[in-house]
Amino acid sequence: MPAGRWVVFDTNVYVAALREGVNGVAFARIRERAPRTFLASVVSAELRAGATDQTGRRSVLELVDQFDRLGRIVTPDARSWNLAGDVLGDIRQREPGLRVKIASLWNDALIALSARQIGASIVTDNVKDFELLRRSVRFDLEPFGG
Repeated sequence: MPAGRWVVFDTNVYVAALREGVNGVAFARIRERAPRTFLASVVSAELRAGATDQTGRRSVLELVDQFDRLGRIVTPDARSWNLAGDVLGDIRQREPGLRVKIASLWNDALIALSARQIGASIVTDNVKDFELLRRSVRFDLEPFGG
């Protein structure tokens, strides 16, 4: 990945960092890329939904607040929402065996297309689902583990 490139981390990357703690590998990798990072509003929503206790919720709210103060939250615009529908419709038609998976791909599609709006690369451990989306739409993808 080029040195000056914007990144958007997928939800699973933040979850790994929260589970490992501040001394973990995931947290270190996020911190290293922080100056070039945007937070997808869809990721924020997923993190909020997954916070199961006060400590987790407080951590998520602090994270979101930091990105908000920096003006670094990216939200899918109308074009991205419509394109996500087109992409998922394309997958449904092209790969009928994956029809049951379509509902679970909405957030991934919106995260990827939000990143694309600002020319950022999506960084994820969920490469398989994002590769499926890339069969229908172009966006930059970087495996978190690699």
